[in-house]
Amino acid sequence: MSVAATGTPEVAVVVGAFGRRTYVRDAVGSVLAQSLPRERFEVVVLKDFADPDLDRWLAEEGVRTVLDREPRIGRWLLHAVRATRAPWVAFLDDDDEFEPERLARVVEVGRAHPEVGFYRNRVLVIDAEGRRVDPHAWRPIERDAAFDRSGPILVRPTDKADLAALVLRTTHASFNSSTVAVRRELLEGPFGAAFESTQLPDLALLVAAAVAPCGLYLDDRRLTRFRHHGQNVTREVEWLRHAVESHANLAAVAGQLGRSDFADRLRATSQHYDRVYRTSAIVAAVRLGSPRDCVAGLTAGYLRFLGAHPDQRELRPDAWVAGVYAALYCLWPGLGRRVALARFRPRWG
Repeated sequence: MSVAATGTPEVAVVVGAFGRRTYVRDAVGSVLAQSLPRERFEVVVLKDFADPDLDRWLAEEGVRTVLDREPRIGRWLLHAVRATRAPWVAFLDDDDEFEPERLARVVEVGRAHPEVGFYRNRVLVIDAEGRRVDPHAWRPIERDAAFDRSGPILVRPTDKADLAALVLRTTHASFNSSTVAVRRELLEGPFGAAFESTQLPDLALLVAAAVAPCGLYLDDRRLTRFRHHGQNVTREVEWLRHAVESHANLAAVAGQLGRSDFADRLRATSQHYDRVYRTSAIVAAVRLGSPRDCVAGLTAGYLRFLGAHPDQRELRPDAWVAGVYAALYCLWPGLGRRVALARFRPRWG
């Protein structure tokens, strides 16, 4: 007997909107337009704001809402997950959308491979108006070109020896939580506390699957529309700080649970983001016209970081640009700021 036959939906969708409301209707509309019959999935919109017009529309569409201003993203998402019942949980950021067959595909894979607890698909890139972006303009992480050669990849629970290289290097399985669906026990088991503390839910979901006794299915289908627009959170310096912290925390968890391969890679990535965060913070301070002692302090901290991490000392444009701007600003603040405002474009990766 199927789960749907018992009256319990087969998959739940948590649409998360934190501080943004522009695209929420488009995101929810893409869920309501799924080819999977409506009684076979449930939808919860999790947001940190009240909007009478939006709330009225959601109620008319039979969509539940959870109002929550919890700033820790993992804990925030879990509050909504706990309001659902389905054995599978899919996540959708407020600015992304699902292709119509996306949920049906999750259910299909779950039935065909009951050992699978983590499902991920590729993305299609759209712009602020929802138009498809030319694939030539996509970033490598969005193209996921390895799937053009491999097709879908099934990783069985007993075949995870090379998983870290596969999901963190060959493919980009930690990219974008709107591409992920998991069996809810991944969030209810021993990994739940680690997920609750994270600010990078997409990476945390992947690590949960790596340490859990379940398989993974990496789909080559492009079933999530990933939106490029001016409010993407990964363009913010603050996101880099969260990336440093979350990668380090998840590295510790992976190490404790016997996945030293994940621990080593996540620790190295945390150090990479730490370098990018520090250089970006220096240039941001210059651009904002912060006090010179603040810029000098950030620069001194960066130099101490390089002293402690020799592998991060290679010459990179963001490294020397940050140093040049800091020196110029400390000597001639007005000139340093004008140069930074005119020339600097941040490098996030």
